[in-house]
Amino acid sequence: MKAHFQSFMPKVIVESLQPYKPLYDLPIDTNLIILIGGRGSGKTYEASKWITFQACIKKKRCVILRDEKALIRESILNEVMLRYETANESGVLDRFYQKLETGIKDMQSSEMLVFTKGFRASRTDKKAHMKSISNIDYCIIEEMEDIVDQDAFNSLVDGIRNEGSIVMLILNTPHISHFVITRYFTLEKVEDGYYDVIPKQIPGLVVIKTNFEDNPYLPPTIVERYKAYGDPASHLFNKHYYLTAIKGLASTGRKGQIFSGWKSITNQQFNEIDARSIFGQDFGTTSPAALVEAKIINNRIYIRQHSYVGMTEKQIGILYCRLGIKEEVIIADSAEPMAIRRLRSGWSLSELSDEERADYAAWQGEALKPAVMTPHAVPVEIKPWKYARLLTGFHIFPAFKGPGTVIAGIKKVMDYEVFVTEDSTDIWFEYANYVWAVDRHGLTLDEPEDAHNHCADCIRYLISGKGRYY
Repeated sequence: MKAHFQSFMPKVIVESLQPYKPLYDLPIDTNLIILIGGRGSGKTYEASKWITFQACIKKKRCVILRDEKALIRESILNEVMLRYETANESGVLDRFYQKLETGIKDMQSSEMLVFTKGFRASRTDKKAHMKSISNIDYCIIEEMEDIVDQDAFNSLVDGIRNEGSIVMLILNTPHISHFVITRYFTLEKVEDGYYDVIPKQIPGLVVIKTNFEDNPYLPPTIVERYKAYGDPASHLFNKHYYLTAIKGLASTGRKGQIFSGWKSITNQQFNEIDARSIFGQDFGTTSPAALVEAKIINNRIYIRQHSYVGMTEKQIGILYCRLGIKEEVIIADSAEPMAIRRLRSGWSLSELSDEERADYAAWQGEALKPAVMTPHAVPVEIKPWKYARLLTGFHIFPAFKGPGTVIAGIKKVMDYEVFVTEDSTDIWFEYANYVWAVDRHGLTLDEPEDAHNHCADCIRYLISGKGRYY
């Protein structure tokens, strides 16, 4: 970064690698920036340059965070200080700012424009204790892959309330189960166990995804070593390290994924599909009672997740009511005939809770009001009681089960082109983790592992029910 001051007003030219140029022309609604990818891509260097620019030229207050505060000086804060020195070759920045060991201070306001915090004091801390930070313009979290405490992360981000504030996450691509991946990305399979991460279309989100191939300034010896990790003929060959740390793919660490090639769509795209909805239901009170909605057109199936928590039959029925399920077909796990029978027959008024009975009485009072008999009276439409189906039951049927039906159902799913909504995070997790079982010798069996399959089972149920129930 080269800075020139004329009449105390900076004229700044920022030189950056091509993928990072959008940092200096962000959309006006930007609130989250994610720099993600493999090693050698310049993420830390470019971020430190951006931080120095925002603090010393734009007078923005920037906090740098890392999982363990004691380690911050080892990386990006030190890089920020180096960028400051580069921009301060003429000493002009020293007229306005004071460079300290802990950051950069604005001498006019006496505020720290660059300073650091840690999610944890040390690695011995089991939990993060990060409180919100007031009066912050930019919050930069380095090595975000080390942050696994979602509650602490949410609390921090929710506490940054300055108008136009931005959070920047810097990370090497983590495993597919990390909440940054499930929250902000969908997965596109590259090969068994490895995925490219595709940014979701989220308002205010800017993603810059890079690897060493985007950095033309890497020394040739470094480039050759990086490539050697992916070369089976090299003594450095390490396929997993190459695909994850170098190329920046997300990994399950597992092989034998059953499904592949699924594509992501938005909820709006799902809603716009003109086809009837069919539902698949898995049961569970301690395990997830997954509920999946699907629309089928020819050989395409569009899928959305509605539930992935344990529920009683009554709670499932209430969920159906809230979703507006009435005449739609629901195909459920036939291993739970009592649950299916209960949801099909419904509940009596005496079995409802006090709250549900009170809600019913209030609706009944409105429905039984005498009509206003005047010449110009407008008929009042009485909407059905929102929990009416609790009394009448639902169109729920058992999935057909028998020898070979699991494999047959999986094959039927494979025959479809599958589209899943971006926010169906548990479906996407199962998609990446539902794998073929192996025997004690590591040989693949013609049956799936009985794990990560609650939504997968729902999808099998509703597809296998075609021609039988709808």
